[in-house]
Amino acid sequence: MTAATPEGEGRPRALQPQDSFPVGPCLSLICAFLPVCFLAGTVLALPTVMENPYFALHREFKAAGADVLISSGQACVAFGIATFSKDGDWIIREDQRSCDAVLGVLGKHHADYRLGVPLHPDWLRRGLTSHFEFQSAEGMRIRADFCSRPPRVTDLERMWACSVSAEGVDVVDVESLIHLKQTRRVRDYSMVGALAEVAGLEGNTPEVALRHLQDYELLAQAVRRWPAQAAQCDREAVRLLHGLAPRPAVVAAIAVEQDALMQADQARLAAIEAQYGDYTRSFGRLRATWRKAKTGLAEQHRELMLLAQALREAKA
Repeated sequence: MTAATPEGEGRPRALQPQDSFPVGPCLSLICAFLPVCFLAGTVLALPTVMENPYFALHREFKAAGADVLISSGQACVAFGIATFSKDGDWIIREDQRSCDAVLGVLGKHHADYRLGVPLHPDWLRRGLTSHFEFQSAEGMRIRADFCSRPPRVTDLERMWACSVSAEGVDVVDVESLIHLKQTRRVRDYSMVGALAEVAGLEGNTPEVALRHLQDYELLAQAVRRWPAQAAQCDREAVRLLHGLAPRPAVVAAIAVEQDALMQADQARLAAIEAQYGDYTRSFGRLRATWRKAKTGLAEQHRELMLLAQALREAKA
C-alpha cells in the first residue's frame, strides 16, 4: 500500500489501513477458554472475527459506482489509532452518479434519512452534510454521514489525490484527517495527537509533528529532533519550547490553541444552525410522517428535496 501524492515528497507513507477489527483480545479469550471446554467434553464453536461493518459498507458503495473516501472516526480505525468508532463518515464526490449509487445501496439496507440535507450535489456544495441510519442484519445500528467539502480542508483536489487505498478501503490522507478532527469536542484532540505521532514522529515528517503534536514530551522530542524546522515554525508552543520556556507555559499554549480551534468549530456550527433553523424544524415534522407511514428511502429523498428547495426559495 502506498499513498498517492502530487509530487511524492514530504508525505507519510508508512501507515497501513486495516480492514477488520483487532483480533488479539478475542484470541486471548478463546485460548484461555479452550482447556475448560476440552476438560468438560464440550464442543466449542469458535467465533469468527466480524469485519468492520463500515468497511464492508464502503465496499458496497464502491461496487455501486460511488466515489467516496472513509474519513473521521473510521479513518482513525483504519490507521490503527482507534479500535472502534460507532458512526461512519464519508467524503463523496459532488456528482450525481456517486449520490445515486450511495442512495441505491442505502435503500437496499432500508435506511432512513436523519437530520441533514438531501444527498444531492446542489446541497453538498454548500458544505452541508447528509445523514442516514439503518439496522444491520446483525442488529447493529449503522449511521452513515456524507459531505463533499469537509470543514477546515482547503485543498480538496489534494485530499483526493493523497488518499490511501488498501483492499478496497479508500481512506482520507492523514493531514486532511488531522484537520477534520479539529472539532469542538475535546476528545478529538487525542486523535489529532496520535495521528501526528504516527505520521510526524514515526513517519519522519517534521511539519506534521511540529504543528499537530498535542503532548508536551512528544512535542519537545520533535523540537530537539528538528531544531532548524522548529526555529521557523510559528506555532506558539513550538516557539516557547525552542526558546527553552518552562513546561507550564508550553502546556498552557497547547491548551489555548485547542480551545481556539474548538470555539471556531462551535461558531461554524452555530452559523449553520442560524441559517437553517427553519429547515431543522420542518425536517422533524416530515420525519414523523415517514415513521408513521413507513416511507422508503427513495420517497424520503424526493420529499426532502422538495422541502429543501422550498426553504431555499423562501430565503432567496
